[in-house]
Amino acid sequence: AKQESEEKEDLLAELQKQKEILISLFDEKRHEHLLGKGERRLSYKALKGALMIYFYREEPRFQVPFQLLTSLMDIDVLMTKWRYNHVCMVHRMIGSKAGTGGSSGYQYLRSTVSDRYKVFVDLFNLSTYLVPRHWIPKMNPTIHKFLYTAEYCDSSYFSSDDS
Repeated sequence: AKQESEEKEDLLAELQKQKEILISLFDEKRHEHLLGKGERRLSYKALKGALMIYFYREEPRFQVPFQLLTSLMDIDVLMTKWRYNHVCMVHRMIGSKAGTGGSSGYQYLRSTVSDRYKVFVDLFNLSTYLVPRHWIPKMNPTIHKFLYTAEYCDSSYFSSDDS
């Protein structure tokens, strides 16, 4: 019974953490706080843009931007793989001795194979915000037209004469 209670508390704590993460998507001040703590890297506007690309990636206008986001994540993955291979090589060659550049060697290098060193970690975390496809709103006709026309548009494009 005690173990069940602890598991329940852990699950509730995780649920609360996820709730806070989702709330930060709609609150720029919370996002800025997370930026300050180093838990986010992208600006608030960039994160919202990446989310739009991610959610509407099947729309023709967002297919290439989605491929770009995917390529940026691939670069991060390849850098992490390179770091890991380098860590293994250093461990094999010098063991746990100090590094040649005065660093702590293997211990330091091992610490660089974490999310903390990913440049585009926010892009990896976009899947945290996945919702069922039927929850994603259809694009409003004005936005849809704006995205699919080649003409130059400024902010007045979105203002209506009805207001």
